[in-house]
Amino acid sequence: MTLTEIIIGSLVLILSVAIIYFVCIQQGKSQGLGAMGGSIDTDTFFGKNKGRSKDSMYVKITIVLAIVLVIAILALNIISRLAA
Repeated sequence: MTLTEIIIGSLVLILSVAIIYFVCIQQGKSQGLGAMGGSIDTDTFFGKNKGRSKDSMYVKITIVLAIVLVIAILALNIISRLAA
C-alpha cells in the first residue's frame, strides 16, 4: 500500500464513522400514533422554521459527508488500480 492509499483509506474510515454519528442523532421523520388521529400540527415554530433547525442542518451535513465518502471511495479504487 502506498501512502496515498493509507491516507484516503483513513479518510474513508473517518467519514464512515461521521456519517453513522450524524444519522444516529437525527430525529425520526414519522409522526407516531398522533398522526392516526389527525393531530398533526404543522403550525408550530419547528414547522415554520424547518429549514433552519438543527435537524435540517444534520441532514445537510449527512448528505455532504455521503457525497465526499463516495468520491473518496472512487478515488481509492482508481489509485489502487493504477498502483497495481
